[in-house]
Formats: sequence, C-alpha cells, structure tokens
Amino acid sequence: MSKILRGSFELMKQLNVSAVPKIIKDNGSLSRAEIAKLTGLTPASVTNITKFLIEDNFLIESKIGESSGGRPPIILEFNPDARYVVGVGIGVGVIDVVITNLSASIIIKRSMRIEEERYDYDLVLKKLVNLINEVVKSSKIDKEKILGVGVALHGIVNAKTGISIHALYYGWKNRDIKEKLEEALDLTVYVDNDVRAMSLGESWFGATKDIANFVTLNISNGIGAGIIINNMPYYGVDFSAGEIGHIVVEADGDKCNCGNYGCLETVASNNNITRKAIKLIKQGVNSSLSKAIDDINDLSIEDICKAANDGDELSITILKEAARYIGIAITNLINILNPTAIVVVGEIFENTTHTIETLSEIVKNRGLKLSSENVRIIRSLLGRDAAVVGAATLVIQEIFSYKNIK
Repeated sequence: MSKILRGSFELMKQLNVSAVPKIIKDNGSLSRAEIAKLTGLTPASVTNITKFLIEDNFLIESKIGESSGGRPPIILEFNPDARYVVGVGIGVGVIDVVITNLSASIIIKRSMRIEEERYDYDLVLKKLVNLINEVVKSSKIDKEKILGVGVALHGIVNAKTGISIHALYYGWKNRDIKEKLEEALDLTVYVDNDVRAMSLGESWFGATKDIANFVTLNISNGIGAGIIINNMPYYGVDFSAGEIGHIVVEADGDKCNCGNYGCLETVASNNNITRKAIKLIKQGVNSSLSKAIDDINDLSIEDICKAANDGDELSITILKEAARYIGIAITNLINILNPTAIVVVGEIFENTTHTIETLSEIVKNRGLKLSSENVRIIRSLLGRDAAVVGAATLVIQEIFSYKNIK
C-alpha cells in the first residue's frame, strides 16, 4: 500500500511534505535548489522529501535544466494524476458525482434526480453512496488512489464538523453527513456549503486564482454567495454567511420558503423567473415561447435565456428585472465588503448577456463610487461544474495546505 494512506494526510503533514508539491504546482516546474530557496527548507530536507514524493508518483523528473557551471539540475514537475478525489454536489433536486485528478480535471461524471424521495434521509444517502461506488467502479481507478470525498451541499453547513445544519429542500436539520459517508465509503469526507465550495474552486482553479478578496454569487433554484477574504472562506459565527438569497429586496413582496417576505429568491431564482414567465404567457402576453414549447408548464430557464438571445421581448424583460434585483443585493454586499471581484454562476449568466449587463449597470449606478467603479463582475470559468469542482477542491486543498477552520 502507498506510503500516503488512502483518505489520510497525516504522513504528509508529519514530513512537512505539502509545501513541496504546492510550490511546484504553483510554479510549473522547479529544480531541487529552487525548491529549497522558495520553501526555506534545507537542501537535505528537499532531497528527502522529493525522493519520497517521486517514489509515490506525486513528482516526476521531467528534464535536465540548464547548468550554471556545475552539474545540470534535474527539473521536477507535479503529477496531477498521482491521486484522485471524489467531488459531490448535492443541490436542489439533483446530485452530481465526479472523480477529478489533483488539478480538478474531471475524469468521469454522473448525476441523478432527487425529487419525491427527498425527505427520506436514509434513502437519499443510500442512493448517493451507491452512485459514488458506481462512479468509482466505472472510472476503473484503484480505490487506493482516491484520497477522499468532498461534498458541496446546499443550505447551512458546519464545515468544521461536516454537519448539515439546515438543508431546506431535503428537510435536513443537524444531519452528520461526514460521519455517515465516511462510515459507508471508508474514505475521508469533507463537507461545506455549495457556494462556499464554488468560491474555493474558483480560487484554486477558476476565474479568481490571483484574487484574494471576492464573492461568488450562484443563481439557481436557490441563491447563495460564497465570500473569500484574504484567500480564506468567510463562514460567519454560525456558518450561515452568504445567504444572500434571503436579503429582502421587496418590502411587501411574495412569501419566501424561509418564511419571510420579499427575499431575493422570490424574484430572481430560476424557479421564480420561470414561474413568472409561465404566468404572463398564460395571461396572454405575447412571446415566442408560447409557440416554441409544446406545454408551457414545461418551460425551463434555458428556454427563457435562448428566447432572450433570439430577441423575445418578454424573456428579455423578465431576465433584466431579475438582474436588477440581483444588482441591488450585490451592491449592498460590495458596499459592505469592498471585494475585488464578483464571480457570477448560473444559467442566466452563461446563456445570455442581458443579465450581466443589467447587473453591472445597477452596481455602477447604485454602489459607492470608489468600490463600485473598481469591482470586476466576471463569469465563472467552472460553469455548471462549479459545485463539484469546488467539492473536489475541499479535498485537494488539504493535500497542499492543511489549513484548519478557526
């Protein structure tokens, strides 16, 4: 069995090994002398650590470097395929499972719908475990090479204990997801809120690799934000930071699932955007959607975005209205946090320009001048895989940093 035990990072921690693959990963390729200089480790320590990592296939001796007078140095590169991780996205109505390498490149992906059975905790977890095992088997990757499982879960999550404090769609309250999955899978499991995990994925592998302070905004059937401050996720006292979907944007608005009225989710989530379009079309408002969809009740957010791109006025109006509300909420966040960037995730940003243009305009016109002028609003580079890549990153970051939640 490998020296690096499956699902455990204790040996790497004891040997102070993690600094070496991280510095090589960040710089592309380095000689042993360069590693010693950048890490502050002694040449003897670097020799021992790199020997260990080469034997375990984490590092590859790729080529001979240029000589500066003595023996030419051997250049080392990080091998992202030395080990693999499982990433799980548990969203509203759907669960995605992937296996990635240590650069978060997806090797295999499978998904399943969770609808009628969603309140049956044991059944949902059993189906998830079966799907993970199926994905591992289909990948033909030796389970000994899988370092752990990351779970990006909707709702409020205690990232330190792996407990789902509240997942509204599934009716979960104080469910120990980490313990349950570790027992079933015999792998180390890390659990966090889905949008916080997305932010982590963007920070490591996406649009904000060089940005220390940013907010990720995810618009789907729910709305959430992941906040990164000085390269670290911000959790809040009760791990509920980032619940931007429940910022009130209409004082006398519709009732939200949370019990309040006028929350951002009631006017800008995918479900509510679609519901509004269906209602207006049934009332007789002219739209190309009425002819494009056989049953208007089957209308999707993708249909609305496509129609908007094709010039459908109703679709454009509805999307711009949602974007205005999102812009108001985001402007408040920008005024409070003063981030470098806002990363937007979701179909309404991927498939049409109307939303991001309107959002940017609202921020520019309503935000404090200095912070709103300098903030960048950018699309996610991870797109619809943001949650599962973020989940995989929960494991990957442990290999390189061992940063504990404080």
